[in-house]
Amino acid sequence: MTHDLSKLNDLIEVLIDGKKFYEEAASEVRPDLRQLFTRMANTKGAIVADLQRQVAATGKEPADGGTVGGALRKFYAEVRTAMASNENDEYVSQLEEFEDRILEAFRDASSNDDDMEVRAIAQRH
Repeated sequence: MTHDLSKLNDLIEVLIDGKKFYEEAASEVRPDLRQLFTRMANTKGAIVADLQRQVAATGKEPADGGTVGGALRKFYAEVRTAMASNENDEYVSQLEEFEDRILEAFRDASSNDDDMEVRAIAQRH
């Protein structure tokens, strides 16, 4: 059976967007948030690596970059943060939006994908 792995590659791209943003934010916030953001970036990286292995195991090419939308969100977040009176709060707010986007992508894949293996992988993560 061949699997349509486009949904997994979509998840990889969304996670890469989040990972990049967490890494950047970690360098800009106070130490307690830095540790949290670094852990979150590492977790996203581990999930990306697992999903990439799943895609590669089928002989397909796994995604290895983020999305255009993610790049635009990152730019928008940088502008908002630069203008914010409390950068830490603004980073937390922007990261919550990234988490909501990631959660929505995983919920969609785990409940709406036609491929049961893709659903199982999304549910696992």
